[in-house]
Amino acid sequence: LSVVDSLHIVCLLSGHRLLHYNRTSRQPSRQVAMTGSNVQRSGGQCLGNTTTRLPAFEVAHPASSLTLRSTVVGIMVGLLICLSNTYFGLRTGFIAIMSLPSTILGFAFFKMIQDQLAVSFTPQEHASLVVIASSLGLMPFTIGSVGILPAIEFLTQPSENGPFHLDWARLLVWSIGVSVLGVTVTLPLRRRFLVQEPLPFPFGTSSAAMIGSLHRDENIAERITLARNDLDRVSNKGNRSTAEDSANLNDESPSSGWNLNNNLILHSFCLAALYSFTAYFIPQIRTVNIFGSYLARTWLFSLSTSPGYVSIGLIVPPITTLWVVVGCVVGWGVLSPIASINGWAPGPVSDWDSGSRGWIMWIAVALILGDTAVTVSAMLLRTLTVYVLPYAADILGFASRSLFLGNTKSYPSNEDDTEPLLGRSELPATLPSTSFLSYQDDGWSALAYVMWISIGLLLCFGSVFVLFGLSVPVIALVLAVLVILPLSHVNIRCYGETGTGGAAYIAKIPQFLFALLIPSSDTNAILLSLAVAGVVEASVWQAAEMMDEFKMGHLVNAPPRSLFYGQLIGSLVGSLISMLVYRLYTNVFYFPSDDFPMPSAHILISTARLVYGQGLPSGLIGFGLTASIIGATFKITKDWKRLSMISSWVPSSVALAAGMYIMPEMILAQGIGGLLHFFILRRWGPTKQPRLISIATGFILGEGLFSLVTMLMQSFNVPHL
Repeated sequence: LSVVDSLHIVCLLSGHRLLHYNRTSRQPSRQVAMTGSNVQRSGGQCLGNTTTRLPAFEVAHPASSLTLRSTVVGIMVGLLICLSNTYFGLRTGFIAIMSLPSTILGFAFFKMIQDQLAVSFTPQEHASLVVIASSLGLMPFTIGSVGILPAIEFLTQPSENGPFHLDWARLLVWSIGVSVLGVTVTLPLRRRFLVQEPLPFPFGTSSAAMIGSLHRDENIAERITLARNDLDRVSNKGNRSTAEDSANLNDESPSSGWNLNNNLILHSFCLAALYSFTAYFIPQIRTVNIFGSYLARTWLFSLSTSPGYVSIGLIVPPITTLWVVVGCVVGWGVLSPIASINGWAPGPVSDWDSGSRGWIMWIAVALILGDTAVTVSAMLLRTLTVYVLPYAADILGFASRSLFLGNTKSYPSNEDDTEPLLGRSELPATLPSTSFLSYQDDGWSALAYVMWISIGLLLCFGSVFVLFGLSVPVIALVLAVLVILPLSHVNIRCYGETGTGGAAYIAKIPQFLFALLIPSSDTNAILLSLAVAGVVEASVWQAAEMMDEFKMGHLVNAPPRSLFYGQLIGSLVGSLISMLVYRLYTNVFYFPSDDFPMPSAHILISTARLVYGQGLPSGLIGFGLTASIIGATFKITKDWKRLSMISSWVPSSVALAAGMYIMPEMILAQGIGGLLHFFILRRWGPTKQPRLISIATGFILGEGLFSLVTMLMQSFNVPHL
């Protein structure tokens, strides 16, 4: 290769324009690399000096989507989200899905430097940036640094071969090992959920709508209009409203709004940082005893002044926040006194082991298990009756497919993967006759599927062997392999239909199955149960997240292969960063503590002990069974189509459970944010949604990032006032 050819390749990957010298005149002349980066329709807008527009719907090459600049900025944005999610995850168990904030932050950065851009920042690059940032930012949940790892290191008892401390080497192996399996298992499912049976994926659709709005891309708007019919099938109306609100962001002019959004992020970030700095020196301002000192001291009812907790209420749907607050009132205001007065929880209320805090946590687990049992059973039954039995009947010749599916559309095995979301005859006449969403790199061979999944399995289970040695039964790993794919299928469908995943709850299923293989007499049983739960949880969660990103790329015409590689980059980089941040926290702060109660870790260790009949406090069986039945009933009612008119007002079992195991001071702060969210949407409608997202983003990032500063001050023993 010549130097010029090498520069061509480098600039193609980085998205920069080349300066060619005319061999005769020796004068520089600008040319634009025709990589598909500048795909826009008339009226569309890219960031930068665009001189050439490619035809609409032209295929974008992966190298023009996953560029060097989109990768670097995606890692920077993901780093901010990762730090914040680690902080709030250890404190509340809450992990924010920050795809929309990632979209805003990435666009804001390139908007600020648009005059220096030789080649415009395109929607396809934007999609790759969001994929990298989201996957990196959610790594604290994926590698278990807010759940599995602290449970293994701080909550296991000596009788369970704990506490099981992980040194840097083993922590590194675990983080990398569990970071890619979920990405790889998504590949063979992509065609099912995006082409043959397109699901709404509210968050992915919302991110695509935001990208189209910011870039003023009419193509994306048309694609989302075609996909909008999918939103009508979402059963959870609370989550559907969020998706619809975000999908309607085009109502607000990006040119007039992005400056205000950036200012809101900056100002709220500074306010949150100032709050954290002040609260370090004056810890008394962290909580306010709004109900009096007696209730605050005895029953833990106080109000946190943290702007980050208020921001949670600004992000999640108001109806969800309502049920979280209801769960807090029922759990901490009713069940906690009952347990204490009857002597079932004789210790201090705040004690996880002997206090009512640990007692009501079991009620939360029962609610979650009831909800999960219905969710998984329904998904498995649907998969069995709609897909497995009809095809088996066809093969055996006992019945035709129509006996089971009626008029349901049949999908032949040789169907082209470039089929549009709607049938070709249903596409508007204004769209080109070519495929609505076509990619040159859509297809992976079966060998590629096997190769990527094999790599993911080897890394994942190799890390388990490195951690626990040969004490891990091979049959347990085989069981994990067998359940990961179907459970990923279940979670993807759940996430695609409702916008809420159940990875943390679905991961409890293999814990119960695992108890059948490993007897309770094995001292490693609890540790191995946690490890298997961690592997399944990481894979199932990543699969749903990756499919959501595929949906976003599907709508913005981003090549799926570039999104896959972007997810791998974000996952691998994020595993290293999350591991480092987690270890910094554990080296500086005491765990568990009032500042970092680790609720997710307590839920996981309690479930692991439950399956072996350990740790159940007195007086719990009747309440626990009742809670399980209530959780299952609520889930059935919400999902029953005949009751769709009232389903949005049926409590969410998971939200109720969250209100029971998270401290009241945090829940009440979230409730204030939920009230603000409700009244703002009621007064101004969804057009103000970007403002709320910007404010919440600044608060969460400001408080989360400044926790590193307080960590340094803590490590140097800077005194409090």
